[in-house]
Amino acid sequence: MHCINRKAAAILAAASVLLAAGCSSAEKNASSSEEKKQLVYGMEAEVEQVNPVLDESQEIDALLFRGLTKPTESNEIVPDLAEDWTVSADQLVYTFKMREDANWEDGKPVTAEDVVFTLEKILDPATNTPIAGDFSEIGSVEAVGEYKVKITLKHPFPPLLDKLKVGIVPKHLLENENINEADFNQQPVGNGPFKLKEWNPDGTIIVERNDQFYGTKAKLDEVVFKPVLDSNTRAVQLKTGEIDLALLEPGQANAVKESDPYTVYDIPTADYRAIMYNLRNPLFRDSAVRQALNLAVNREDMIKGVLFGKGESAFGPLQKSWADAPQKDAYTYNPKKAAELLSKAGWTKGEDGILQKDGQRFEFELVSPIHDKVRVALANVAAGQLKPLGIHVIPKPMEKQSIDYTSVDSFLIGWGSEFDPDDHTYRIFHSSQIGDGLYNFGGYQNAAVDEMITKARTTADQEERNTYYKEFQEELAVNPPFNFLVYLEAMYGVNKSVTGIKTRTLGHHGFGVMWNIEEWDKQ
Repeated sequence: MHCINRKAAAILAAASVLLAAGCSSAEKNASSSEEKKQLVYGMEAEVEQVNPVLDESQEIDALLFRGLTKPTESNEIVPDLAEDWTVSADQLVYTFKMREDANWEDGKPVTAEDVVFTLEKILDPATNTPIAGDFSEIGSVEAVGEYKVKITLKHPFPPLLDKLKVGIVPKHLLENENINEADFNQQPVGNGPFKLKEWNPDGTIIVERNDQFYGTKAKLDEVVFKPVLDSNTRAVQLKTGEIDLALLEPGQANAVKESDPYTVYDIPTADYRAIMYNLRNPLFRDSAVRQALNLAVNREDMIKGVLFGKGESAFGPLQKSWADAPQKDAYTYNPKKAAELLSKAGWTKGEDGILQKDGQRFEFELVSPIHDKVRVALANVAAGQLKPLGIHVIPKPMEKQSIDYTSVDSFLIGWGSEFDPDDHTYRIFHSSQIGDGLYNFGGYQNAAVDEMITKARTTADQEERNTYYKEFQEELAVNPPFNFLVYLEAMYGVNKSVTGIKTRTLGHHGFGVMWNIEEWDKQ
């Protein structure tokens, strides 16, 4: 900008040819800059921090940080920072040989000490991370060479290789910092195919290709993460070309025209939506009441009316997993049986048609994130379906940052395990995961479930694991923490100039679409 002003002054004042030549050079550089291969991703939520130790994975994490392992197109786990590994006969000791050509952006090598530091930080009670439970079976981590790591487990833990896709962070930059509050979380220094370029006050983040990356070099020069919270705005900006990639809502695909600059990818997911009941509320403590609520929702109507056919009915948390044990028969739509269960539980209709018991009305708020139109719509439909039973549900859309998940009556939640079935099982349903910053928001406590999912994650034999997960799902149907509603199909609008996208089954909130970002290109 300074140079352009000088050029204007030079024209007006007949300045020297030398100054004009300097500005011509700057303009040429600007033109060159505009030719960069830049992909703009319209995000559904603003990124608050980037540190894989502290957060559930988000799209930007894998661009900046890589783990010992990574998923393939078929969701198999393969080496990443690790070259290979060996497992002891008793399944308790994993020894990883790391690649020696991986560096941090500042040129320091990625070593075994970084892996030890990362895992110990995750397990440190002082670290405020909801993913600690994923690694609780680790007994010790030690560097047995500059590029060799030994992980010793308390029990066999088959999900370990899946968990180790968590991004590794640099010890030399964080060892003397409070990781929860470190400047690093907004100024990350990673080891991935991209590195941070800018983090603007409006929440827009620009990352640029890391030419020192050990793996396949990215074809894109830059990826811009731009917060566009409203789905209609995302659709408009895809049409105008302001953004190149965005998650769309069901039904928006019908408005896409052949002449539009973007196309829609329908991607299968393990992403379910459910009503989470806060079991701290006496209204939900009777499991028969929660059984009735599950029987009273018409999932097929939700799929037709809210998802426009882009999904399927949900009856449990592992429907997309090899460990699924279908519970459809338990909760196929049956309002008559639901009414009978409520009557047996002592609920009777008052003069206003609302159920009551011991002076308490069957009335509760159902909170959903206001910018997630699907969840808001599902909450409204569920409220309408429960009303004939005498249940007064008050849909309450709220700004996400204002929601305290542990104090609401109920919440329209989303989870999903696309990898090992332990992924969104132990951390969601085990009683040890109740607490500040953890994911058992509803305070679900079930000793039988605790035992089954603990055995399932600590048993080496997959058939035995499958048996434990079957028993877990059967128990969950008897004593449900959630009203499972639907599984979603993710719809991504993608500019037609973008190539190289490969689809695989995605996890909760459609996360993982950028899993092969190094192969993406823009024509």
